[in-house]
Amino acid sequence: MTPEDASKEFFGLLDEIQALAPGEWVNEDVPAGGYCNFQDTGSGKQFAGGRTTGPFSSAERETLRQKVSAFYESRGYKVQTLDKSTTTNNLLITTAFGPDGLSVALYTGDLGTIIDGSSRCVPDPEVAK
Repeated sequence: MTPEDASKEFFGLLDEIQALAPGEWVNEDVPAGGYCNFQDTGSGKQFAGGRTTGPFSSAERETLRQKVSAFYESRGYKVQTLDKSTTTNNLLITTAFGPDGLSVALYTGDLGTIIDGSSRCVPDPEVAK
């Protein structure tokens, strides 16, 4: 997989997850990418990003979390949901773990909704030159 493919795959995942929920989203992607340690060679490229929006109702949050879990599972990713609630924020984090370091997390809480993560770590052809 090339860096361009990894970028397209990752930001496409964020776009698809974002489309599952209503509202105005703020895009905080880092399209330039950055360093990652590809197969212990030190010559990899990885992309990161995030999307944020305001809070949803409890019912909307649960519906979105279920949709996103099904979305992750349909791609064969390992899914983990953690309850990180506090006295001021009922927060669930639903994370997908895919191949080569790909991870995407959905944070649904009283204070807002966030999608973020990082792409696969792939060989960087620029480093090999």
